[in-house]
Amino acid sequence: MGKLILFKLESGSFVNGFDVSLQICEDNPDGITHPFTTITGKLPPCQPITQHYQQWQESYRSLHQKVRLGSSKQQVTHVTNNCQVSASQLKETLRNWYHCEIESFGKIREKLLTELDTQESIRLLIQTNIKELRFLPWHLFFDSFLNLYHKAELAIAPIEYSTLNISLKESSQIKILAIFGNSQGINLKPDEEVLTNLKKAEIITLTNPSRQELFSHLYEQEWDLLFFAGHSGKNEETWQGKLYLNEEDIITVEEFNHALKQAIQKGLKLAIFNSCDGLGLAQDLVALHLSQIIVMGEIIPDIVAHVFIKEFLQSFADNQPLYLAVRKAREKLQPLETQFPCATWLPIICQNPASLPLTWQNLQGLEINPDFSPSKLLKTPENFTNLVFETVIANTQLTLEYNSLINCNVEVLVNYTDIDLSMSEDIARILLIKGGKTISKELEKRKIKQLGQILTTGGGKLKVEGIFHGIIYDYQQPELTDVNLVKTIINRCLTLADSSGFNSIAFPVFLPQNSLLSIEKIAVTFAQEIINYLQGNTKLEQVKVILQNTSNLSKNILDERLSRFYRQFKQFLDLGAEFNNRILLLEELKRIYQQRKMESSINILNLYQENLSKFQENWVNNNLQQNPNLLNRDYHQSLEKISYKINHNQETKIDNIVTSLHQNYHEKAGEIWQQLINLNDEEEIIYLFEKLDRDIDGFAWINDQYELAIISVMAKQKKINEMLQTQVEELKKGQHLLQQRLLYLHQQKILNKKEEGNERNLIFREYPKINVKVKPEELPQEYRVAKITYTADKKALKEANNKGIDISKIADIDPNLKVKFGFKTVNS
Repeated sequence: MGKLILFKLESGSFVNGFDVSLQICEDNPDGITHPFTTITGKLPPCQPITQHYQQWQESYRSLHQKVRLGSSKQQVTHVTNNCQVSASQLKETLRNWYHCEIESFGKIREKLLTELDTQESIRLLIQTNIKELRFLPWHLFFDSFLNLYHKAELAIAPIEYSTLNISLKESSQIKILAIFGNSQGINLKPDEEVLTNLKKAEIITLTNPSRQELFSHLYEQEWDLLFFAGHSGKNEETWQGKLYLNEEDIITVEEFNHALKQAIQKGLKLAIFNSCDGLGLAQDLVALHLSQIIVMGEIIPDIVAHVFIKEFLQSFADNQPLYLAVRKAREKLQPLETQFPCATWLPIICQNPASLPLTWQNLQGLEINPDFSPSKLLKTPENFTNLVFETVIANTQLTLEYNSLINCNVEVLVNYTDIDLSMSEDIARILLIKGGKTISKELEKRKIKQLGQILTTGGGKLKVEGIFHGIIYDYQQPELTDVNLVKTIINRCLTLADSSGFNSIAFPVFLPQNSLLSIEKIAVTFAQEIINYLQGNTKLEQVKVILQNTSNLSKNILDERLSRFYRQFKQFLDLGAEFNNRILLLEELKRIYQQRKMESSINILNLYQENLSKFQENWVNNNLQQNPNLLNRDYHQSLEKISYKINHNQETKIDNIVTSLHQNYHEKAGEIWQQLINLNDEEEIIYLFEKLDRDIDGFAWINDQYELAIISVMAKQKKINEMLQTQVEELKKGQHLLQQRLLYLHQQKILNKKEEGNERNLIFREYPKINVKVKPEELPQEYRVAKITYTADKKALKEANNKGIDISKIADIDPNLKVKFGFKTVNS
């Protein structure tokens, strides 16, 4: 886990200076977390920046280089050092601006030095809606910072943003739509070759596509990555980006924004424009809520574009984080700067701040946290917009429900917050907004606040009797929020509701920002603590746990963390139910065995109960330990292993018990089995079973005999199946060889075609009575029909036989004979 820095410039100008704020957060894979450092300051006026940037841009664009900027005719015959001079001037101006003597900004620089580790990955998002700031080469401003933090990289981001609801990815194959537009005067082959060499990627290529081709591909399929190479640019007045699809079509993002939105909703997370002047394109795509975009900030020479995309995709596909892969690729452009000045300035990341850190692995749709494998857990319920799970514990109804906390029809709601009562969590903000100011005013009166404390307020405008605010977090000491604290808050809320005379209470899932607890631990803690409480003496009639979606606003998308909570919570309840069923069964069997004084069987049951209790205890403890690998998620299989362990343990104690048990089987059980195996009448079988009365060992012995008989029959069936499978494989092999031979003969023009009604047949004059299916794409266009059969020319075959010709070699006979026997002549 690295750090995320939000460097925000919301207002100001180069004449009056800019107001700046800095926030530093943990870069959590589950989303942007609560900042642990926030500081504000001011950047002083710096009017020369605009002039120096314009001078650099003019000199840079005057260089003689093949570029990917709309027109391919930009060639100048002389090189000057104007670009290097203006670049040095701009670099010096931006560096001096960063190292200004304004005290408030000096504190920001100090925070960047004291709060970060030089060895951790850092994403620095420059958030601004001021157009003059977005085009600046910000890596020059932060030059001294980047020299110190080698795993840091910058991105441009908007102030206001949101996310779209994205469909869950089903395939681990990365799908790339590669668009190669107008290439007049430039070479796009190297771009195409780099894409072709990518592993675990399915690439669909569009070369000089029409608008309709572009629309249909974006609408009809799901994409993870959009790649464009060719000519592009932007309108200098509106900053609207444009792509040159072919020599005639120029298209803006606005002109195909509906298709792009559809692609983003289906899973598109990254767009790369290896073309000129792409900041306008990036601005328009971020407005559509695309996660990440890589563009070139200025016109880009063809050779620079080749090197960048090769270096970036090699690092990124090697699972380097996207930011680090861009930085490494940028730095590898430095040797080109003697011929192409300022090449390292060109690649820029544009970021939607709500999006997660991106790697090649999670672009594949793989789990960010490899310790948890959803495939081994219960599936997310399909109809999660309604009731998810409901059960009864003792006399209390326990409900796990996908709903809003403010709409769940209970007397008391639980909220969770930090020790400063900042109410920064999504759940807390929703309660304050809907409940009104009276809740805030009641909380302001509380002077003493500590972790684990429950503060009570009224419900304000909400239709509840009260709200319990559990203090679960100290943002300065996140390690204090552990399993015991979560247990304490849950227990105190339940006890307080009980003692206050309330009948119903609803908890949200505790998802404190920056939490060090996994969602699986939180789920097990909730389940264990609530069940333990409800199995005691309580008057509560209903307890609800609410899966409230705050990161995805759509009712049709379930937050991934809530999905994992549901799976783990439900699995714990399923495990508890299965344990209770087994315990009741064991108690009933023990009662029967005790009545019949079957001591050896009772010893077996005691041993089973002992192992069962240990398994339950270990399963819970492993959930709550730091190492999630200790957790065996397939508990059903583990429960069955207990029986196996007992029956196959070689210790003397177990061996003696099992031996004693088998010696106690009654002789009449064996006699009854002998009679049973010859009976077909159901009533007679039941009559024989009644003779055993309540002899558990006798029933068990007969059950074993049935099982052995079934296994024996299955073994025979398996052998037959193996023999049949071998025969099938041989037939398949023969069919494959036959198809290869048919295709070869067709290629040699020994295979003819004729029309018979609506069915098209291929006349094959070698093998009689065959009908072989061939994939249409393996045949020439005229043979690609729905149904293809091969038949024999019996007359020609008969004539060949009469002449003593070896039919199997018919393809190799003298061409003169082929005419005589009706075979088509092979053209030499």
